Amino acid sequence: MAILALSLLSSAAGWALMEARGQSSAVLRGVFGLNLVFHPVMYVVVWRRLLPTRYIDMACLLFAAGICAACMALRLYAPVYGASIDLQPLYLWIPVIYVFAFTLAGHKTSLTISLCILALFVAISLPYLLSQDPPPYANFTVQLHMVSAVLIAALYFFSSYQHRFQIALLTVDELARLANTDELTKLANRRRMAEAIGSELVRFTRYGHAFSVILIDIDHFKTINDRFGHAVGDQALVALAARATEVLRDVDMLGRWGGEEFIVVLPETAFEQAMHKAAGLCRHVAATPLVGEHTISVSCGVVRVRAGDTAETLLQRADVALYAAKHGGRNRAEGMDDGPPAA
Repeated sequence: MAILALSLLSSAAGWALMEARGQSSAVLRGVFGLNLVFHPVMYVVVWRRLLPTRYIDMACLLFAAGICAACMALRLYAPVYGASIDLQPLYLWIPVIYVFAFTLAGHKTSLTISLCILALFVAISLPYLLSQDPPPYANFTVQLHMVSAVLIAALYFFSSYQHRFQIALLTVDELARLANTDELTKLANRRRMAEAIGSELVRFTRYGHAFSVILIDIDHFKTINDRFGHAVGDQALVALAARATEVLRDVDMLGRWGGEEFIVVLPETAFEQAMHKAAGLCRHVAATPLVGEHTISVSCGVVRVRAGDTAETLLQRADVALYAAKHGGRNRAEGMDDGPPAA
């Protein structure tokens, strides 16, 4: 809307200036008059959102191309009416149309639009260029078409390169997402969670930022699969992922560790806080049916990082704590804490 308003103001100011200098003509008045009609109409269309943006952009492009084509035809074939039209600034504006075309759509569509516009200008000027008497603006017009063709080729090349580059970026992003995401639950997968634990271990070693880990396992998951089928089992995994997220912080990282096991990395979290979080998670999962009428419970093993820990030793203790929770009756959280972590 701001661009349309600025263009309208420029057209009105240009018209007034040419009238004041006595340089206007009937043709130029017609051109300025069309601008003063077209821009307010498009302003209303944009303001009221009467058309999609791509149609508005295309209308502006075709309007500009149409004005330039009409001015070219008048100047070449009807000098009585087009005498006040200066071909040099007109021909300088035409390449801008091709640049604008390549901002509207994909590189192939933009190429088609640009070639159609170029064909229009060539068709208008061709009889003039083929006349028996050497026309005065022949060289200038031929140079315009040659420059336009080269410009379109260059724009297509860069647009195509940008298109391929964007596809490559999307492909890389998609591959990275697939490499780090569990396909079923859409959570971080084992690989990504291992990286997260490694990053937290580095922060702990360098800066003393302690963290805790919760290893989660669905109770009697094999029985769920055997009695109700693997489809219900998969639904339970997806539902658990959603429900566990409800009790975690934004900074906590939940992932699927494998099978029916999930893992949570809790940055900047003391052991007591992690135990409280795990106990709350157990209650939240078991409070209401997880899939249909099936109520499911989970057991949790909780540990916090120790001086000299590796990912393997940390997870070994978490697995021992999880086993203790299972052995202690399930639907509960057990932890392993050997005292305050070394700074």
